[in-house]
Amino acid sequence: MTNKIVNDIARLLPEDMLSEILKHAASNSAADFANARLSCKAVRAASNYDQIFENVSMEKLNFVPWRKSEKVLQKRCEAAQNAEALYRKGMMDCFSLREFEFGLHCLKKAAEKGHVEAIYTYGIILICFGGELREQGLRIISSLDLTNSSKRKTRIVTSCRLKTENFLSNMWVYAALTEPTRISRSCDSDIRERPNSSSTSSEGQAWEAGKNVGYCCDPCFWDGEATLFCSLLRKYLIN
Repeated sequence: MTNKIVNDIARLLPEDMLSEILKHAASNSAADFANARLSCKAVRAASNYDQIFENVSMEKLNFVPWRKSEKVLQKRCEAAQNAEALYRKGMMDCFSLREFEFGLHCLKKAAEKGHVEAIYTYGIILICFGGELREQGLRIISSLDLTNSSKRKTRIVTSCRLKTENFLSNMWVYAALTEPTRISRSCDSDIRERPNSSSTSSEGQAWEAGKNVGYCCDPCFWDGEATLFCSLLRKYLIN
């Protein structure tokens, strides 16, 4: 099929349908999206709409893009305020590129869009800062609304831990955080029994997350999560 025929067909499609096709192409692979853009002028013009990139799923895109097509797609998604792209940019800036302030801003924007892992990460970073920022971090994490279901809490915390470790294992980690110095003692749990860097696997750490859910108050639990987050950073830290 010639480019002219493809262009004529694309021009006949409703704009929202063409945008949806491009969104699925980008979600499937960066290469598919790049090839689609090259197919004809109508598709290339439609691919410039920010709403396409704002809603692209980045599940199949490498955490750290190496290919040119992946880097281009990542930047387009960031510019369109895609929540997952902002989360990934924030993680890279904070812990690999040493642009902590800008990275924290990206994580905040992703959290404001309801991105679960960004809420988790941004909240925990603030908890590590202590003082009023710790209280702010606890309030942010409370937006995950995990208090009414221990199964939901276990599932979300496990998912966040695994994604955090997968991300850190795929990038050069040059920055770490200091564990929170203030430990809540409003319940009988012992923070020292929580998982740490001596865990043999991410699956083991995830199991420990589920094991401890429900046995302590929220401030104690999130202090423990912050401690584990710091230990994961140290695990991958390049000295």
